[in-house]
Amino acid sequence: MVNPIEIILIPTIMIIIGYALKRNNVLNAKDSTTLSKIVINISLPSLIFVNLSSAHINSNMAILPVASFAVSMVCMLLAYLFSRSRGYSKIKTWTLMIAAAMMNSGFIGFPITLGVFGNEGFLNAIFYDLATTVLFIMFGMILVGEFGGDKKDVVKNGLKFVPLWAVILGLLFNFSHIEMGYVLKNVFTYLGNSTTPLIMLSLGLTIDFREIKHYLKDSLLISLLRLVVSPLLMFGILSAIHLTGLAFNVAVLEAGMSTAMNALVLSITYNLDNKLMSSCIFTDVLLSLVTLTAIITFVV
Repeated sequence: MVNPIEIILIPTIMIIIGYALKRNNVLNAKDSTTLSKIVINISLPSLIFVNLSSAHINSNMAILPVASFAVSMVCMLLAYLFSRSRGYSKIKTWTLMIAAAMMNSGFIGFPITLGVFGNEGFLNAIFYDLATTVLFIMFGMILVGEFGGDKKDVVKNGLKFVPLWAVILGLLFNFSHIEMGYVLKNVFTYLGNSTTPLIMLSLGLTIDFREIKHYLKDSLLISLLRLVVSPLLMFGILSAIHLTGLAFNVAVLEAGMSTAMNALVLSITYNLDNKLMSSCIFTDVLLSLVTLTAIITFVV
């Protein structure tokens, strides 16, 4: 069996390579936007589609997005109570609530789950991540009401989310027993295989050590919720309903992921505290290298 530290070292080294490329002016921070667009619109949907279209789907998978949503709501409530106790502004409170609720079960969770559990585990992760898509649309609708904006744009952007359509089409091909054929299957496979390196290089390009110290206390609170409380909550929920096996292991691992990149998209769109959100994401990613190693040791 591969050592959990070795599993985490693979994406970590790729993140460091991305950071090194930025430091040596080979790429710059803005290039992360381009890489992210390729991942969201091409490589990740290809990875989802090619795996989901020929997968064996079981009933346990349907439980995962519900459990994921429940854990997110509890973490959001805890962040709200913390913010109220500190007397934070409405903007800062919503920033922390979203950072606590939205986990990176896709952008980071997919490649790590794929590395730990292979394609079968990745299928469970796809279902788990459906909750994050729902949260993205839900928070968009709520923030429009709180801070202004066009609700039609929120729905339109949600419907244009390509990974969601990859899930829908993958399920359609699966249930209808539609074969892609040799050429299409290999095209999607090659594109999907680029997902992990592109994600990690993109993360390396976004690292900025200068901002983190100004928001450390709040960022550490979010890290505690996302990286420790969340997987413990997931463990408790799934144990209570007697869910075991691969679905259980994947859910606990996915629950320990850092704050989602889409949380920053919401923050920017609705003029929340963007520097605080970026600090939360960055702190989470760094600390998750330690916490995910511990979780992998437990679930493998």
